[in-house]
Amino acid sequence: MKDLEHRYVTVLDDFQHTVENKIRNHKDEVGFPQLPSSVTEEDLSNYLFDYQAALDSEGTERSRYTIAGFLLCLPILIMSAFPDGSLPFKGIMNVLAAIGVGLILFFLYRIIMKLVVRNKIRQTNQNYPEVKAYVERVMAFR
Repeated sequence: MKDLEHRYVTVLDDFQHTVENKIRNHKDEVGFPQLPSSVTEEDLSNYLFDYQAALDSEGTERSRYTIAGFLLCLPILIMSAFPDGSLPFKGIMNVLAAIGVGLILFFLYRIIMKLVVRNKIRQTNQNYPEVKAYVERVMAFR
């Protein structure tokens, strides 16, 4: 019980808060990595903020589901603007083809977003190489 009094537990479970909590909770322990002299607290804060912003740029689960719904419905809406005789298939096959196109659009969107996030993280790591190395040592502790 006494151990819990000295540790601040947070509900947020993102990268930035995980690193900050680990530093705060273990900074006085033997063997815990110390911040290099070439790195300031502001550099660490900026790196964690930029890294978390890159991770958050993908959007929330709710926004991803909203975009998925829109991209699935978009081909059906476009298809409904054309007369049935001018569509490539007959009957329900047109709707299934439109749903397939919507799924392809959504998967393309997800791939592009993953690439954007990866690029932002890579850029952040290039901007703060010493901080990146320190954060990796912190996360590897214990």
